[in-house]
Amino acid sequence: MASTSGISASTNFDIDAIVSSLMTVEQRPLTLLSEQKTSYQSKISAYATLQSSLSSFQTALANLSTSSKFNVQSATSGDSAVFTATSSGSATVSNYAIKVGQLAQSHKVATSNFSSTSAAVGTGTITIALGTYDEATNTFTANPDKAAKSVTISASNNSLAGIRDAINAGDMGVTATIVNDGQNGGGRLVLTSKESGEVNSIKVSIADDDGDNMDGGGLSQLAYDPAATSGTGKNLVELQEARNAKLNIDGIDVESASNVVTGVLNGITLNLFKASPDTAVSLNVTKNVTAIKESVTAFVNAFNAVNTTLRNLTKFDDSTTTAADRKNGALLGDATARSISSQIKMALTKSVGGTDNFSSLSQIGVAIQRDGSLALDSSKLEKAIETNLDDVAKLFAAVGSASDVETRFVTQGSKTQPGNYAINITQAATRGALTGSAAPDLNILAGVNDTLAVKINGSSYNLTLAAGSYASVEELAQQLRTQLANAKSSAEVAVEGGMLKIISPEYGSGSTVEVTGGTAASSLFGSDPVSVEGLDVAGTINGAEATGKGQVLTSTAVGNPAEGLVVSVRGTAIGDRGSVSLSLGYAAQLNELVKGFVSDTGLLASRTDGLQDSIKRVTKQEEAMQVRLTAVEARYRAQFVALDVLMTQMQTTQSYLTQQLASISANN
Repeated sequence: MASTSGISASTNFDIDAIVSSLMTVEQRPLTLLSEQKTSYQSKISAYATLQSSLSSFQTALANLSTSSKFNVQSATSGDSAVFTATSSGSATVSNYAIKVGQLAQSHKVATSNFSSTSAAVGTGTITIALGTYDEATNTFTANPDKAAKSVTISASNNSLAGIRDAINAGDMGVTATIVNDGQNGGGRLVLTSKESGEVNSIKVSIADDDGDNMDGGGLSQLAYDPAATSGTGKNLVELQEARNAKLNIDGIDVESASNVVTGVLNGITLNLFKASPDTAVSLNVTKNVTAIKESVTAFVNAFNAVNTTLRNLTKFDDSTTTAADRKNGALLGDATARSISSQIKMALTKSVGGTDNFSSLSQIGVAIQRDGSLALDSSKLEKAIETNLDDVAKLFAAVGSASDVETRFVTQGSKTQPGNYAINITQAATRGALTGSAAPDLNILAGVNDTLAVKINGSSYNLTLAAGSYASVEELAQQLRTQLANAKSSAEVAVEGGMLKIISPEYGSGSTVEVTGGTAASSLFGSDPVSVEGLDVAGTINGAEATGKGQVLTSTAVGNPAEGLVVSVRGTAIGDRGSVSLSLGYAAQLNELVKGFVSDTGLLASRTDGLQDSIKRVTKQEEAMQVRLTAVEARYRAQFVALDVLMTQMQTTQSYLTQQLASISANN
């Protein structure tokens, strides 16, 4: 330790050496504190390594802890140039023969050639409707799911280019483009429906400011009524007719408005690319054994990585005889690491119930080795997947099944135990709704009673109904449905007792519907509409009160084996709703276990926080001890300097006395 005093020279003895020796002894507690802090820091670093390894393990567990992860299928087309297919995992494993008769296509119509894209065409209003044209009856039927939309053409945008831009800005269900066909240096306005299929044929109605809505002059040059005749309302040329895709699947004819075909084969999406009316192309739906094997392999590899990490961190090095030379693991003898290791191994070695054919990992080719690692027999695993996929899923995942068709298992919590749990409902979930107090006025007049402001589940919507005289309340309800859909609301509209009713799309206590304004409020719903708030589901799980939110019921009874179980209960029936059977596989159990180790409030975080606190405490002790040692050294130096001075004085006195005695002796 450096000197703290300016007085260190000595004629009698080496003060620096003496103080240094004394301070080496005094500093021993400080050295012990430093070693203790280094030990704490090493453990924190080791815990971080362990946490990283466990987090990787949890990622692998997540891929196997839910039954949906085992719903992996391959949908293979015999000719990908004709179609490709994907599976959601819920499809039936089978083979299909598919003929693609024709592809779906969008309707496309065009004007005649204009000499200039900037010259005035005409002014007025363009209304575009989408629907189905029946050539046999020469009738056009509007698509009930897509309301007609209008755009005003004034002197500011009445050129071909201006009309194109106005249509595109109006989001009218069509795309407007100008194609230069090389004639007169101008171009043709082309309208193409954004969606394919027969239900998306185009009809263009014109309100021409020149007074004639169907002739070939002014804005009416853009009129296109497929049921009219050329020059009198059918003034555009059809470039491409609206078509449905036509398929034949195993002898059954199918049509689709889109070339992306869903809902025809359960769980299968077909993407059509080319017609092949005379050649059947195979579709083969199989289990994707490879994907499941990869997930199990990732589980084995991640576990082995954790096992290796734990072994390295807790190892005892007996390669040398000198304790100081041994390179033991940073967590040798650590209770936390020992607890984590034992809990993981215990979860991995106990039997799992709920399956008919398997109760341990070794039965599907995953065996525990002498060093604690796992070894995978790929052939045995593949055979198990091929023959008993459901039981393989149960061996790994959390699998819940409900006996009631309107009850569904959602998830489980960390404290949920496997078992069979009764569900009893005392209150079914309902949706908020608003019902009119009087029959609606079927005559909607623009600017008079055509606007409605509603608030649904806290979100506001401002609607404008199409003006007209509606034939029935149901027809008016359909217009209200269309406007809500256009406003991106999923609310339903019904007719009840001759009155309109808006129903919230959501269930539960936060589900509400209210009319907040608009010129059509009273004409549609009367002066005193009735608004009813939704209710949350209520009931018990395994005999204990559960918490409901919407249609979701959660077991919150502390200590109950079902604690944390979450189910969804649909329908209106109350009373006994059957039961939910839950089995917890290895991955599901380990996932919850490891989550408790690595979470922000988990075992490792708690232990690390404790070590950090210990480091802070030791640091404060070091600082206090350093202050004390500085004072001790100063005291030692002062004492030895004083001793040195005293000895020098005594030596001087000794010399004086010696001289005096010698003088006395000489005089005698």
